[in-house]
Amino acid sequence: MKHVLRHLAAVTAAAVLTGGVLGGAGKLIVFGGAAPTRAEASPERAAGGITQTVAVMPLVAPDAAATPPEPSASAIEAPTPKPATMSLTPFRFSGRGYLGITVFADETTFAAPFAGTVEIRLYQFIDGEVRIGSNVPSLPFFPYISVTSSDARMIYRPGALVGATELIAKDGTRVASGEQLFRVATNGRSSWSAFYDSRAPYQVVVSLQTLGGRDLDPATYFSGL
Repeated sequence: MKHVLRHLAAVTAAAVLTGGVLGGAGKLIVFGGAAPTRAEASPERAAGGITQTVAVMPLVAPDAAATPPEPSASAIEAPTPKPATMSLTPFRFSGRGYLGITVFADETTFAAPFAGTVEIRLYQFIDGEVRIGSNVPSLPFFPYISVTSSDARMIYRPGALVGATELIAKDGTRVASGEQLFRVATNGRSSWSAFYDSRAPYQVVVSLQTLGGRDLDPATYFSGL
């Protein structure tokens, strides 16, 4: 009888111990297969009782300094301006208005400012006087070239025919606006320097008047050159 009771007690104790182990194993199985807790799903995760912090790098905008700067307005090369072909100097003489023209390039051509009739007169400076119709071969001839329309007349006074001025239009012909009249070189000065003022540096002196004799401004016909 005592032997049976001891056997029973041993079996009972083994059963209790086995149940505890299974219970522990079951507990391990339950926690091992469970879904992550709130702590495990967050950036901070528990492991072995030590809290580990997982660093999260914020998104940073690209460095502005790394972006190549836009070229400034001053860095953009401006177009080279077209050099002037002549300079204009208005002046008055004996109560009348004139325009002195200094050219900067040889073989500068002058064209008719408006449609009209060409008139060419040749002058010489003889014994201190301006004469027309003379013919002294040893003295230079200076042309006055005029274009006359129905209401105005422009007169050009270039330099001497030999070496300074080349005539293109002919006396008495009709010309259209822009049609070539004559060509001048920089090495010759207007007849103005021979007739009236030796200091005048101009290659051509121009005047513009109405047919009634009122002065007009000839510079308007040369301002774009």
